[in-house]
Amino acid sequence: MESERELICLLLDHIRSLGLISEAAHSAAVNLARSAADLPPLFQYPADLTEGGDPP
Repeated sequence: MESERELICLLLDHIRSLGLISEAAHSAAVNLARSAADLPPLFQYPADLTEGGDPP
């Protein structure tokens, strides 16, 4: 779970560096990611690029 939090923070940092979100939005999102008690799994299913792409 901690690695997913760090990944979210890294993605937010990159989005901020591109100028796509404000510093205030970045700060709020990072604080939320770090303080959330439960995060949904980011990589629950492997990527499926075939037609349909439904999880198993």
